[in-house]
Amino acid sequence: MLGVAGFFIYGRENVRLFASVNPRYAQQLFEIEMFTFCSLDIVDERATKATEMYLGQLYNDQQFRSYGYITNTGVRMLVVFDSATSISVKDQEIRLIFKRFHGHFCLSISNPFYEIGTPIESKWLDEGVRDLYAGSE
Repeated sequence: MLGVAGFFIYGRENVRLFASVNPRYAQQLFEIEMFTFCSLDIVDERATKATEMYLGQLYNDQQFRSYGYITNTGVRMLVVFDSATSISVKDQEIRLIFKRFHGHFCLSISNPFYEIGTPIESKWLDEGVRDLYAGSE
């Protein structure tokens, strides 16, 4: 059990493009959002020194832990895990989650009607994230 609490995508200027919180953690939405903003600060620090797109674990506290991924175009992707249930998560499992999440993101922005930099409203991304939630339980 991986305990994925949420998936988030932010643009270059930290503009939220997509946010999804696992329904199991809906009552903690505010805490998760504040946690992602703390994680974004660390993404900015690591992005300048990054040699690959996967940034690894960014931040953790008593409730959550976050991992980051940055695309070639500067889009930041975050996955937030529940600290209590994700103790034994392996790095390869997280890389696989990001690979699938990035694939769903690419399908979504490949829509010719999508305007770059606007919030993403895509059934492919929503369904893909739902599949990732189901796979993490």
